[in-house]
Amino acid sequence: MIVTHLLSSILSMGTVAIVLSILGDSIKRQVKDATRFSATAVTRGFTLGTLWAPGAATIFLISTVTKVGGTQLFIPCLILGLLGLLLAYLMEYNQPYMRIQPVTTNTKQQTRFTEHASLVSLVAAVIALLILSFVLMESKVVSSMNAVTLSGLLIVLIWVTALGLKPTTGQTAFKFALKKASLDYWQHGIASGAALALFFVGIGTFTYGFQHSTISSELTHALAPSFAHLGWLLIVLIPIIVVLVSLIGIHPLASVALIGKIIMTMHIALSPLLIALSLNIGSVVAYMLSPFAGIVMIVATLLHVSSATVSVRWNWQFCLIFLVLSFGRSNFIKSYFLKERFLQ
Repeated sequence: MIVTHLLSSILSMGTVAIVLSILGDSIKRQVKDATRFSATAVTRGFTLGTLWAPGAATIFLISTVTKVGGTQLFIPCLILGLLGLLLAYLMEYNQPYMRIQPVTTNTKQQTRFTEHASLVSLVAAVIALLILSFVLMESKVVSSMNAVTLSGLLIVLIWVTALGLKPTTGQTAFKFALKKASLDYWQHGIASGAALALFFVGIGTFTYGFQHSTISSELTHALAPSFAHLGWLLIVLIPIIVVLVSLIGIHPLASVALIGKIIMTMHIALSPLLIALSLNIGSVVAYMLSPFAGIVMIVATLLHVSSATVSVRWNWQFCLIFLVLSFGRSNFIKSYFLKERFLQ
């Protein structure tokens, strides 16, 4: 989860294929139900990363709607993300499906070494990728998105070259393995990603059309009077509305834009930061719980299970508890702001 959480902050949904390809075999050898483990760990690690990642589309949209800067959201959202990771670990670590597979002594020892080698290599690659990306961004050689892409290509090139130069690796065996990996990536990586392309185009088209439609304007006028009388309860209601709307097929980005637009036009006595946090929490839970969310669709496709199983069946308990804990955290921030206002 930690590796996915960190890597998703710069690679977005490309993280899923990388983590599952590098750690997938190790997981299958050790965990009783590797599919459920992989699905829950990756979806939670990824979505919790969108809480604070500077490049996340949700952060950009929420900042645009509420006029709250990304730097103001970073610390409280990072704390919520870490809280979510801890909660996920505590909830899953004693589950029956997490039981270790029975293995012989030699295989167990080999598995331990293989697992550590894969994990160390991945962490080293992630750190190198982050450093190289930030160096390219700061030097302004290329744009932010191109910096990440260029860094990824360089890391892959260095990694493949290092594997080919290993003295214990036979050149014939290495070339065969590289060819097989390239074919697998073309058939099961790029091809499966292309199959989801129309889905993402559809999401973008629908979101843009919904935001600029007469339905959006009419809903704003209809809901504004009711929302204005809710006060603090509105902070609790916002994530619930975002999640419920996502369950009927409306993308969280569309619901966040609509609800944020309605609330910010009401001029109610609530901190814009609290509204932004509430919208962000709702979007993260919706990404995990909605069968129509992009991350759920990708994980379900790669693991060959239904999106409803990944989202509703395996994540609903975590989402419910995370919502309750997030409300408590938001209440703390509310008290902090009231104290600041009193002192001023």
